[in-house]
Amino acid sequence: MTKHKPPMIILMFRIILIVTTSIDILLRPQIAIMLKAAFIFGFILLHLNDHLRNRYQLFENNRKIYYLSMMGSIVGTGLYLIRFDSLPLNFYFVFPIVEIFLYRPWIQSGLLILHVFVFLSVMFVLKAGVQQALFPYLAMLLLIYLFRSNSREKEKGNLLNAELMEANAKLKEITIVKERTRIAQELHDSIGHALIALKMHLEFTENMIDTDPKKSKEVLGKALGISQTSITGLRKAVDILKDDQAWKNKIKLRDSLDDLIESLQMAGGLNFELFFDDTAEYTSKEIQKGIYETVREAITNGIKHGNASSFHIDIFVHDHKLFVKVEDDGAGCADIKKSHGLQGMEERIHSLNGNIQFVSTKGNGFAVEAEIPFVTSAG
Repeated sequence: MTKHKPPMIILMFRIILIVTTSIDILLRPQIAIMLKAAFIFGFILLHLNDHLRNRYQLFENNRKIYYLSMMGSIVGTGLYLIRFDSLPLNFYFVFPIVEIFLYRPWIQSGLLILHVFVFLSVMFVLKAGVQQALFPYLAMLLLIYLFRSNSREKEKGNLLNAELMEANAKLKEITIVKERTRIAQELHDSIGHALIALKMHLEFTENMIDTDPKKSKEVLGKALGISQTSITGLRKAVDILKDDQAWKNKIKLRDSLDDLIESLQMAGGLNFELFFDDTAEYTSKEIQKGIYETVREAITNGIKHGNASSFHIDIFVHDHKLFVKVEDDGAGCADIKKSHGLQGMEERIHSLNGNIQFVSTKGNGFAVEAEIPFVTSAG
């Protein structure tokens, strides 16, 4: 709860009450001048007590002194009411109730009971009627309580709005980080694969340009096509609004995999076996894209890190699950250290609610095995 301090208008109102009450006391002819001065001085002390209590935040700093100060204000004002029963004093008697209800985080029930008891005592001594005194008092209590409830609801609303704004800022930051990670992964997957394919084509051309110029020229043309595809892929990765457009246009997964394999086989030296279950074409485009990128990254890693020359790719559907396996004959490793590429495959498959594992032993190749829930495409 917020700590409340009396606004400046309350201080101004106190001054007005002191002046009006002092004038009222001075105008009473039946009271001796010295007694008038004592009454005025005592009334000023009551206000000074209230001011110092809130000025030094005794509720937070010294609870015992706070309660004694409040009890003094309530009882003292009640005694003045019995002695003078003026309109300014009736107003002043409301001040402790306002402080009990509005200035503190919770209602001090003991002080409230004391205030009610003093009020009833004043009613009894002054023989005030129920309609003239009790009903207005109860109405005043209800009004201040409703005002308190409304203020607390506004505070809660402001707090919730502040928390919501903070959550939105964090969500925006997380979204930006995820988008940057996605673009970085796309660049790594698409451009990394293209550069390896381009390197293989150029090495083939370098080795065969003298002995087989015709074949070399054909491979160079293919390399040019790969470079152009890389430029297009780079633009798509940067342009978020156009990303994944090819998959939205319902390009078949099998055709995309065939193009991927064909782009690497042109230079020779690589062998591929692809076993493809056509049922996989009926899954969502998001899953198809994830499968394609996983296969592409698995091949790229096999060539780059394992010097693999043969790949076995198996994609099939069984028991409402879609399985993807990519095995190569590369060097393998005894201790798998997850590179950016392997981490990217993990994140991609996990985002599709699937599981993935990497299997390898030194000298026996590398295998990527993933399973994804089979979700039928809606379109």
